[in-house]
Amino acid sequence: MMRAFQSFIGDPIRHRRFDLAWYRFSQLMHDRTNGAFDSAYMGLARMLRPKVGLPTPIGMAPRETATVIERLRQDGYMVLPFQLSGEQIAALTAFAYSTPAHAADISRNIAVSPGHVPPGVPRFSWWMHDLVRLPVIQKMIVEGPYCAIAQEYLGCRPILAHVSLFLDAPFDGYYEPYIYHYDNEGPAFLKFFFYLTDVEVGTGAHYFIAGTQAHAKPQQFARATLYKEEDLFGWYPRDREVAICGPAGTILAEDTAGFHRGSVLQRDFRLLMQFEFSAVDVPTGYELARKLVPVPVPGLHPGIASIARKFFKAA
Repeated sequence: MMRAFQSFIGDPIRHRRFDLAWYRFSQLMHDRTNGAFDSAYMGLARMLRPKVGLPTPIGMAPRETATVIERLRQDGYMVLPFQLSGEQIAALTAFAYSTPAHAADISRNIAVSPGHVPPGVPRFSWWMHDLVRLPVIQKMIVEGPYCAIAQEYLGCRPILAHVSLFLDAPFDGYYEPYIYHYDNEGPAFLKFFFYLTDVEVGTGAHYFIAGTQAHAKPQQFARATLYKEEDLFGWYPRDREVAICGPAGTILAEDTAGFHRGSVLQRDFRLLMQFEFSAVDVPTGYELARKLVPVPVPGLHPGIASIARKFFKAA
């Protein structure tokens, strides 16, 4: 009882975040109803949070967007038909290698670079409030197709909930992201993963079971927890598993309500950026620990502003 009080009342009051209570409630209801709550909520969201007008994205025609949406609804993932430019990769990696990161202890700064990745740590991350100040990221969100794809896939005006950058390194210990699971991050969401290093089997290949993105799961897999491969592939055909690799610049769109896992790095490291769009806000420990202040962006389109209001505001 005390744990529930703290989760749904104590923490939201302490952080002054009602959306934290709503997010945790939606997670609970997903688990209790095996996705039925998600479906009901999205029916309302499409009426109460209608789509907004967006600028034509640079570098992607409407028919290409439609193809992406079709593939996402069928398979739950798609590698996009374009890549980050060399200039974008250079700007993002320059930031990562010149800005302190953190591991599990977010109060401890750690320098990370290609020649200096401290051992014994599976993942290093950077602060969102620093990331959204980068012109390269602002331009990607404002001019890219990500808001448009997310809006069409979710069927309502989405929220840009996360902008993340992390580095995965070889690690011998137990690490949950390497075990099959699905994400319970609200009634509907879509993520974009940007490979900033070459990703192969052995350097962080991402595994996904195609077609498992429906929020209503087989009863034995209904809870958002970790699952053994032998159990999952006793139900799903093994040939639906895909290992998603690619050179630096590869962009993966994925509904991580589908079963997925990372993989043990045997060499080198993997640097990855992620955008998450959701039907509800998804507060993280980072923004609860350090308040986000929206960054002024000149000429910000009103539609983009309404989706990315957590991070940006019109200058």
